[in-house]
Amino acid sequence: MDCCQSAVFSVTVAILRKGMKTISTWSWAISLALFSGSTFAAQNSVFSPVSIKAFVLGLCLPILLFFCWQKLKKVFTKTEPSSSTLKVSQEELFSYTHDLATNLPTAQHALKQFEQALQSSKEPKLAAIVFKPVNFQQVNTVLGHHNSDILLLQLAFCLKKSVEDNPDLLSFDRSPVAVKLARLQGLDFLVVFDLSATQHDSKDVIDNLCQQLAKAVPNAMSFKSFSLNFELAFGVAFNGEHGNNVHEIVSHASDALLKGAANEQTITYFDNSAVLYTEKQLRLMESLRQDILSQEFRWYLQPQVNLNDNTIIGFELKVHWYASEDAPLELLDFIDLAEHSGEVYLLTKQMFKQAFKALFSLHKLGVYQRVSVNLSSKNLLEPDLVDFIDQQMKKYNIAGKYLMIELNEQMMLGTCHRAKSIIDQLKSLDITIAIDNFSGSYESLRYLRKMAIHQVKINCQELAGNEDNRAGKAIINALITLTRSMNLPLIGTHIDNQGTLDGFVAMGGSLVQGATINRGVVPDEIEIWLTRWFSQYPAAKPSQL
Repeated sequence: MDCCQSAVFSVTVAILRKGMKTISTWSWAISLALFSGSTFAAQNSVFSPVSIKAFVLGLCLPILLFFCWQKLKKVFTKTEPSSSTLKVSQEELFSYTHDLATNLPTAQHALKQFEQALQSSKEPKLAAIVFKPVNFQQVNTVLGHHNSDILLLQLAFCLKKSVEDNPDLLSFDRSPVAVKLARLQGLDFLVVFDLSATQHDSKDVIDNLCQQLAKAVPNAMSFKSFSLNFELAFGVAFNGEHGNNVHEIVSHASDALLKGAANEQTITYFDNSAVLYTEKQLRLMESLRQDILSQEFRWYLQPQVNLNDNTIIGFELKVHWYASEDAPLELLDFIDLAEHSGEVYLLTKQMFKQAFKALFSLHKLGVYQRVSVNLSSKNLLEPDLVDFIDQQMKKYNIAGKYLMIELNEQMMLGTCHRAKSIIDQLKSLDITIAIDNFSGSYESLRYLRKMAIHQVKINCQELAGNEDNRAGKAIINALITLTRSMNLPLIGTHIDNQGTLDGFVAMGGSLVQGATINRGVVPDEIEIWLTRWFSQYPAAKPSQL
């Protein structure tokens, strides 16, 4: 057995040397197994059956362990990418950090550079200037987004070239050629001005930069046969004064841009009072929401009278909200707040409930005239509006012809197909429809013929002005003549003084609503007011009274 032991040991050493030279994993495994087995055999001196089993086990176990290790190594190698996989080409890096349509740095990349510039200085003095072409939407409408991107690329190139030599602008790109213009969301662009080195007034410097950018836009940019002159609008915000972090500063500059574009201003600086106004509006919105839920409103009925015989032709339901102890707000003053509060439909249902209660009271008094309710367009989109009105009609046993719904002209012209369908459903209940603030435009006249509107209302406030307001008076005069030729009832509203009343009557108007008749009657006092009116004008009293 000594010879066997020596032979095994010799073979083991040879394989071990071979494994060291080739550095093969399997060579090492076999070498280790044989070395372990031979060592064990040498220690036991005799190759007994037990020692042979131990030898075999010593041979297999290391091989099995190495095999498992190799499998685990392959798994981890697949799940953990190698350093070569993480390498990104210059082209890929450019596509990650730049907008494909304009080749300008993206918003995320630009804001990161802005943040670094803000943090690298102890007392930074930076201004974010957000701007956009205000009339570019026309290009998208005519050419589509794909073709309009070609014009957008031309515009971005011209703007980038105009400011690349300005040393006071922050560079958003680390390429050899500095890129000092970035694209934000949509059509908004961004430049950041470092004001720390300038000796001039900050607004003067920024105004000059904005003018420089505006002049960089070609007089007429063309794509095939399409040509358009682009106009830029700018919004400006300063760090510290208008915010201490990048997102807040850029957001405020964007807010200033939106406000300026709405007011047709070229350059608009952010006003901190806008933040205070927003906070005030949010408080008002919450207060209004609570008052809607608790029904804290004042309801009034404003009479509509035919001046020819002083008969009452209807009432408009008015709602007042006391946001403070000052003068109350009318519906048109707080309807936007109500819509944003999320409770506008609840307010609408309360208005209809009040309208049917008023109709019920009027019918008990023998007065069978319409009560009108003024709606905003969003109310029309509620799917159960028609069913709710139908329920109220049945509850109070009121016919639909005694309810009139007033719609603002602009809202009516802009309503979608669904809203028009709901209007048709309302008319199927015999409910009448009126247009408020009628302008007499061609589109509104087409709508009158198409929808068979029952009544129009015009605002007569301009009749109270002096002789300088001749244009407004001429328009009202033309509308009165037009509606008379169409045999369409027209009510003059906001007739709040004798001068307005005289002017309206002189033009041929006869149906009036306003403070000259009554500012508004509380529903509980409608019987008292009717008694006084009919005692003053006995001929206007209905025969059933």
